[in-house]
Amino acid sequence: MLRFKLLITSLIVLLAQPALSASWLECNSDSAKKLRWGGNSTTARINTISFSGSNLTAALRGIAATNANPSPFVVNTVTETGGVSRGNGQNEVYAKDISPPGVAQMNYHCYWFFGWHYGLDEVDIVLDSSRSWTSSTAKSANFAYTGTALPIDAVINHEAGHFLGLMHVNWEYNVMGDSWRHHHTNGTVANTYFGEDASHGSRVLYGNQASTFNDVSVSHWRRTGADGEYSSHDRVRIRNSADTATLTSITIVGEPGFRVTRGTTVRPEFTLENNGKTTQSNISFGIYVSTNDFISTSDRRIGGGTFGSLSPEDVLTTTVAAAIPKDLVVGQNYWLGIIIDEKNEISETNNTNNMAYIPMRIQ
Repeated sequence: MLRFKLLITSLIVLLAQPALSASWLECNSDSAKKLRWGGNSTTARINTISFSGSNLTAALRGIAATNANPSPFVVNTVTETGGVSRGNGQNEVYAKDISPPGVAQMNYHCYWFFGWHYGLDEVDIVLDSSRSWTSSTAKSANFAYTGTALPIDAVINHEAGHFLGLMHVNWEYNVMGDSWRHHHTNGTVANTYFGEDASHGSRVLYGNQASTFNDVSVSHWRRTGADGEYSSHDRVRIRNSADTATLTSITIVGEPGFRVTRGTTVRPEFTLENNGKTTQSNISFGIYVSTNDFISTSDRRIGGGTFGSLSPEDVLTTTVAAAIPKDLVVGQNYWLGIIIDEKNEISETNNTNNMAYIPMRIQ
């Protein structure tokens, strides 16, 4: 969530401008005057009175997730123990009793004085100290799964997007919208991540990093609508063979699942992203059935194919055909999974985000 302070208005207009994806501020509504830092780095000062031990580790993990993008921009981190205040010229990360779960307080300038002057000056991240937070990546701790607490790393990841100059997005599945439901999850672990939309925005603001950066990924979350300036997310579904209706939903081990008839063809839904710099083509994938929520090539493969093309500028939520074996046990829970880049043909910076699952109960 975001609150911002404009230091000098002086008849200047500031608007958040979207491209194919992502959003940022532009001075005087001029696309050539994007509000960003003058260089390719800034430093976040994490207050150890607010964050220590595992909570500090989680905050650092959230910023590391933001840094895992294909631009050259880096958010460096240091720790501090002193007082914090807005407008002191330092980017500080701390906690206090506030109304929203988290805010990024952005200070920037945009004015005319014998030429245009514009850019970011300071961004502070504040988390609400009155909330129940978890430093864990376990699903069992995360309220978006079977837990009750808010994940520190997810909100830090979102707010750290403002460190780059990114604004909120409500038209696409993305971390600058509903960051609580924006995870790569396989087995017992749910990892926050920066994602395609924010990565695209980072490249618009700061260009491409020189190093090779390829990363395709899949998630079992999808965009369902808009909540003000934030995108709303929910779990993906299993659809019928014609892709015209969603199968009957059911709760399986605390997570949303679906009743599936063995021997039929269904269409599981997944969200695909290209978090890199260039379009990837002919991406191999496999469809698997597992007896647990951890999808791997050791599970039973029941189909597969290739995705023709995946751009780094648009998130793709789609369905694929899956023929459910006739010999699965009626009444038993299974997990219908996908593995993308199944043949490891793409040299990826991260291949731990290539699996996702949907629970199902056989009937």
